Amino acid sequence: MKEPIYITFANRIAKMIDDGIFKPGEKLPSLRSLHKKKGLSIGTILQAFNYLMDKGLIVSKEKSGYFVNDIPCETLLLPKALPVSLSERSVHIDQLLQKLSFDSLNKAFVSFASALPDNRLLPFNGIKRAIQETSRDISGSYLGLENRYGNKSLREEIAKRGLLWKGMIHADEMIITNGTAEAILCCLKAVTKPGDTVLVQDPCYYGVMQILECLNLKVATIPSHPSTGISVENMKEAFEKLSIKACVIVSNFNNPDGASISSEAKKQLAELANKVHIPIIEDDIYGELFFKGSRPDTIKSYDSDGWIMYCSSFTKTLIPGFRIGWCAAGKFADQVARIKSMHNHSTSTFNQRVVLQLLNSGVFEKHLHKFRLELHKNLNRTIAIIEQHFPKGTRITRPNGGLVIWIELPENINASDFQEKALEHNVSFAPGEIFSSKGDYQNYIRISYCYVWEKKVEDALIKLGKLLTAKLN
Repeated sequence: MKEPIYITFANRIAKMIDDGIFKPGEKLPSLRSLHKKKGLSIGTILQAFNYLMDKGLIVSKEKSGYFVNDIPCETLLLPKALPVSLSERSVHIDQLLQKLSFDSLNKAFVSFASALPDNRLLPFNGIKRAIQETSRDISGSYLGLENRYGNKSLREEIAKRGLLWKGMIHADEMIITNGTAEAILCCLKAVTKPGDTVLVQDPCYYGVMQILECLNLKVATIPSHPSTGISVENMKEAFEKLSIKACVIVSNFNNPDGASISSEAKKQLAELANKVHIPIIEDDIYGELFFKGSRPDTIKSYDSDGWIMYCSSFTKTLIPGFRIGWCAAGKFADQVARIKSMHNHSTSTFNQRVVLQLLNSGVFEKHLHKFRLELHKNLNRTIAIIEQHFPKGTRITRPNGGLVIWIELPENINASDFQEKALEHNVSFAPGEIFSSKGDYQNYIRISYCYVWEKKVEDALIKLGKLLTAKLN
């Protein structure tokens, strides 16, 4: 589970590039000089350089050495965050979602709307072996039901992974669920009743708002900035002015704006929740999909009294169709387990054991290293096309992880209306208004970059940019 030495070294160089210590086009120290200065083997340094080349950060020039990639300066601004507007309202999002088309049987169709990884990016052979290994159990015990908390060995293995982000989660407070959505739903049912108000960040993933609508809960929002996420001061103000019963917060790489909360802010949020006794349901489904440095910490890392209800899953990272999620519900673990049991007793025994096999065998960790590289390359390719082909005045995020980019288009483009035009040309995206409880973000869109990069995808993204540009002319 410990990070390989070459990745640690590569991340140090990447940070120096980000900080401008090594500038675009500048030559890096030679393998031999780094070997003498750092005490690392030539092989380890070479692995680190190859890793950085895969990320597109450096290039190799024959007989000259390694150079920082001459990446063009960022030309597009970040999307604007909305001002604070504290109020409570009912949620009506599901009807809007039913009007959208996220998929097509047409082979020429390319969807940038779905934030699920392309199956071809998943460890197919490793998954197949894990399924075969699990099914060899001649007792057939995998055909039975687990208890309401889920497979104990799987819960213990997930708890161990918390060490990667300074987490102190325990298997006894953990419940295995059918994806993150069920984890959030069970947590909300444990701490709210119909008519209560729940605080979320704005923009907010539409799936969270569907859950709030389903449970007949009201929503209040505080703005998320694409770089820094939510403000602790805004949350304090909301607690003072409104009757907030719970919060749902994405701590790392929020969907759709990619925002992450700083470690200091996470610590303050945990302290605040424990002080005022308002539970924070932390959605960390994207935490493993980081592109720089090490695995980011969580709000749960700083929880002292169990008021942080941590939720995540393997849906975005390993096996979407198996729907293996979990929540470490702190002081509410018994209530969440009871609600989970009332819903569907327990999550698939077989699926839990397959995921356990993938964790124990090391397949998951090896896959993550490769998957992050591919996603980061896709992100850079996508940004380059947007900067070149999207209309003047476009603003974009540059997330440090996750699966999606948040795009602000010129104000006179209505993304929902434009969706029909895009579908006529076999391309789709997620319009911004589905990420708002108030119908905001009319000129925003979310696109994903979690696909195998190929000419069809590149052409579709260029086509989308040209269609948007033509819309303004």
